[in-house]
Amino acid sequence: MNPKGSLFLAAALLLSGCALTYEKDQIPQPDSIPQMVFDTLRQTGVKNGHTLYTMETDGAQVFQTKKEMLLKRFRFREYDSQGVLASQGEADSATIDTATNDARLAGRLKARSEDQKVTLEVDGGPSGGLRWTNEDRVLRTEPNTPVRLTKDDGSKIEAQGLVLDLWSNTLDLEESVRGTWTPESKKDADKPVPPRTPASASPP
Repeated sequence: MNPKGSLFLAAALLLSGCALTYEKDQIPQPDSIPQMVFDTLRQTGVKNGHTLYTMETDGAQVFQTKKEMLLKRFRFREYDSQGVLASQGEADSATIDTATNDARLAGRLKARSEDQKVTLEVDGGPSGGLRWTNEDRVLRTEPNTPVRLTKDDGSKIEAQGLVLDLWSNTLDLEESVRGTWTPESKKDADKPVPPRTPASASPP
């Protein structure tokens, strides 16, 4: 399978850019006490007057000493260059490393590609979830995390894990893979895989 990675990973891409800035000379606090607390938080990405994405969360906490930001119940929308909704989704919670922009998503996550008419559902449960490694641009599930891909044409595939690589634009399903999926067009299957570039460069 080779779906467009950015459409499935809009949530993680948003997480990698939503770290907040704060004064570095604040008085040190215990790790358990957040330095910033928000009941609600909304972020909008804009370029050349066009909205790229919106992200909302029902709560956020920033821990300066641990370099962490916790997000509770967040929702996202991603738009194409014409301002048309490209993907949307929601997740129960996320923990972001503000030093590296790595992130861990816990609970349930649901994301939909409006263009491909494909929906990704992940059930993190009490111990599973998703982990985003920003430097490698890779999203992978924790062990034993059920995932499901469904398409509007009735296709459905379930598995116990996935690895999504944005550099190569590939999605690998792992363990107990079952279901049926409409084959991709030959045009999509023959697309060349882009080379990896340093993490400081823009993703493909």
